Amino acid sequence: MIILAWNCRGLGQSSAIYDLKALVRDSKPDILGLMEAKISNAAMKIHLRRLRFESSIYFPLVGLSGGICVTWKDHIDLEPMSVSKNLVSSLIFSNLVSTPWLLSVVYGSVRSVEKRSFWNNFHKSVDRFNGSWLVLGDFNGVMSNSDRHGGREETSSLVHMINALYNLGLLELPSQGLKYTWSNGKDDDFVIRAKLDRGTANEDWWDLFPNTNVKILPNVTYDHSPIILNSNMALVSCEGPSDLWLLDTGYQKSLGG
Repeated sequence: MIILAWNCRGLGQSSAIYDLKALVRDSKPDILGLMEAKISNAAMKIHLRRLRFESSIYFPLVGLSGGICVTWKDHIDLEPMSVSKNLVSSLIFSNLVSTPWLLSVVYGSVRSVEKRSFWNNFHKSVDRFNGSWLVLGDFNGVMSNSDRHGGREETSSLVHMINALYNLGLLELPSQGLKYTWSNGKDDDFVIRAKLDRGTANEDWWDLFPNTNVKILPNVTYDHSPIILNSNMALVSCEGPSDLWLLDTGYQKSLGG
């Protein structure tokens, strides 16, 4: 199974649609997750139909921002579980595994206060589910100091995200490609880069799909890079989900380590 996730920063411009078509054509995703679509529900349906995605879940933009969408091909058996402006969770049924697993496409809050509230209540989104779980998308936060280049650290506001993932047993999946997934687009002296987009999964999910590959694609036009997860490919020198972020001294302290 191939899942493409991208904070597209708005699909209202023809250039964004062109880039999305190219991504879908080249990666051939079974499931597509889009964050910050910034278009109406009717416009989203038109674009998805042209991409040959007939089934979708869309929480539209609020004001002039937001919009999170999950869409899937006809051969995918997907059952929506919960939808909000920051999270779309669905059960995935597959002949390859005996039990369904949970996919959550995330668009993390930007404001510090909203970040705390979202991550402090993150566990409630899966209160009734205790199986295999994959969380993929734009977390709007780094997992360790090494995930950021430039700018000031935001350790205090990210403690809530790290604690939530740690307490739920969600570990970051190793990735190939670019180190950072976001840039502010400034010149060298003022540039800030960070890894805000990623995949995380619990041990049960990793046991189901041990050959999963996550790749961060180059970002040419927009500030966020697309990420592609392929559950059928082996990642070189990868033996399991990465918990190296727990070894970062500053973040150990934030977890009480």
